[in-house]
Amino acid sequence: MLKKYCVVLLLVLPLSAQAETSYSGDSLGKIYLEMRYLHELGVELHKQYDLTDREQIGLCKFETGHNATRARNLIGAVNRIDYPDKETLINAAWSTYSCASCKGDGAICDTIPEQLDKIQAVLEAD
Repeated sequence: MLKKYCVVLLLVLPLSAQAETSYSGDSLGKIYLEMRYLHELGVELHKQYDLTDREQIGLCKFETGHNATRARNLIGAVNRIDYPDKETLINAAWSTYSCASCKGDGAICDTIPEQLDKIQAVLEAD
């Protein structure tokens, strides 16, 4: 009987721990790494493709469209955590989405490193 109780307890505790909505350094760290990765991809994307040419835009979407999906998922992850300056973090996630998408001139990519520095400062403070 005690064994069954322990097994049930071990199964339930991890589920209740995942119900917590505030950020942990681990989840913020993952958001930081994903944002940095998508920023680097976006910078390269804007160098590689002429996004004023419809054919190049189509090729870009075909070859790198999954990056935009990852960036949309990043926005969702950012919305689910608590963060000291959440509005800025959400804006940074949207900027990352714009940077990693086959749209625009890529100037939005220039705003992301500053946000990454702020996130890193919060991670180092923890």
